[in-house]
Amino acid sequence: MDSEPNLLVRACNQLGQFLQHRETNLRYLALESMCLLATSEFSHDAVKKHQDTVINALKTERDVSVRQRAVDLLYAMCDKSNSEEIVSEMLSYLETADYSIREEMVLKVAILAEKYASDYT
Repeated sequence: MDSEPNLLVRACNQLGQFLQHRETNLRYLALESMCLLATSEFSHDAVKKHQDTVINALKTERDVSVRQRAVDLLYAMCDKSNSEEIVSEMLSYLETADYSIREEMVLKVAILAEKYASDYT
């Protein structure tokens, strides 16, 4: 999947536009595809540009499956530079999260918090 860096970035930008589409299935597919792109060194930064949109989808999306994909994408796009914000947003959302995604969210928050911890006190 890392064969054509420019194509991956362009695909990510197009998928970012789909995140704001009114069709739920299209938003779901965009999030799922961006999860795959987040694993590529060439498109990871392009995926991170859509962090605010993904956080907004997590907070406002009515469909729980789309919210689950938003959690998956936040987890996949997380790195040292944005870990504090992503973990904070996921923790604040956890209070109102649907029961069907809470357990997985807690696990992902714990993994990210441990992986990117900077203050152990």
